[in-house]
Amino acid sequence: MISLCIAGREAERMANVGTWSLWLLGLASSVASNSMLSNKCLYEPVILGVNLECLKSGDGDIIYPINEQVPVMSTSQDGANTTTATFGPWSFKPSCTDFIPSIQSELCVYTDRSFAGNRGISIFTTPQIADEFVRLRPFHDPAILAGINNPEGPWHPQNLPGRGIGLLAKTRIDPGERLMAYTPLLIMHQHHQISIPVRENFLRRAIEQLPDASKEQYLRLATIYGNSSVIVQDVIQTNAFEMQVGGEMHLAIFPEASRMNHDCAPNAQYYLDPLRLTHYVHAVRYISAGEELTIAYSSPLEFVSNRQRHLKESFRFTCGCSRCLAGKTADAALAEMKSIEASLADWTKTSTASTELAEKLIELYRQERLEGFLDTAYRHAALTYNAVGNSAQAKKYAQLAADSGAMKDGPEAPNVRGMKELLKHPEKHWSWRRRMQR
Repeated sequence: MISLCIAGREAERMANVGTWSLWLLGLASSVASNSMLSNKCLYEPVILGVNLECLKSGDGDIIYPINEQVPVMSTSQDGANTTTATFGPWSFKPSCTDFIPSIQSELCVYTDRSFAGNRGISIFTTPQIADEFVRLRPFHDPAILAGINNPEGPWHPQNLPGRGIGLLAKTRIDPGERLMAYTPLLIMHQHHQISIPVRENFLRRAIEQLPDASKEQYLRLATIYGNSSVIVQDVIQTNAFEMQVGGEMHLAIFPEASRMNHDCAPNAQYYLDPLRLTHYVHAVRYISAGEELTIAYSSPLEFVSNRQRHLKESFRFTCGCSRCLAGKTADAALAEMKSIEASLADWTKTSTASTELAEKLIELYRQERLEGFLDTAYRHAALTYNAVGNSAQAKKYAQLAADSGAMKDGPEAPNVRGMKELLKHPEKHWSWRRRMQR
């Protein structure tokens, strides 16, 4: 089973429906049972941290420079010596670590230079998990990625004072417009018991084996420590998204998405399509020409102090967005939102839920510029209106919830499918007139 995590480690609950499931910021979802991916969240540095910061060039094993051949530590996936020239779909013979008792496997570098129209992909993982990746359609049917990895988008990169390189809108962008869709260049097993120098050796091989353009794109990404002896891991430290694959944590690099800076009231939202191994980003509100495109690195549904602490500890910056500057005012709005959500989620006879509260919740989400997370409020509204027998309003908000949820969790997420079911047959839904039975 492969699962993907993008945008925050604040998920409060997680559903596993089918073989792959997706979740984002505590809102459980999943995809069809014939898929392999689930869970998406922006990587919070846990494997490198101060060890990477303190590592000095020359410590431990030799660090091989980019563009220099890295010796193979193990010659085959099963640990046996082999001279076969058949590597399945891979462009090179996989190079592997020694057997690692804690995971009962070695870790190997797998590269497909032709993947996604010659963009290429390198994966550092176990042979068993590599076999799961190979079964994905993009490795067999290039046509499934038609329109993906388009170098042109409604944005352009630009150096921004105090923010590094960001993406600015070329023209006005409408809500729901796709901003980008890209496949990863690197996926890495997050195993803690491999030393940093050894991991760097294998990851350098992974990057070196990519097509030149992709390798150069990877090495141009931002770093935190600027330590050239561990450059590949420094890029991961700054830019990775988490993936849970076969029950094992992995990290993935999507260079284009990594250019998007953080805001606690982001104007863009994203999800991963598990069947195409593709990371999608959409606008969630009108974006003016010249406005920066932003995503959330931490949950915008956390209070200011929690968000600030998370961003400082994990990404080494202090957020100065409007919601953080609002401080207690923003926290008060968030507290009211949480209180209303608790009331709307209460289906007991003593519940204070009402359509007025549902409308108020939507208003607060918009006030806080949290359009990317409005699917929660829309779902509450759809259920609340349906529960008092107002099918017209229930269908209106079910459609909005489905549209919003599709941009956040993907079009096949359970919450999206659930709202589509309500949309088709509100009178047959479990919530129909339920609050009128008190």
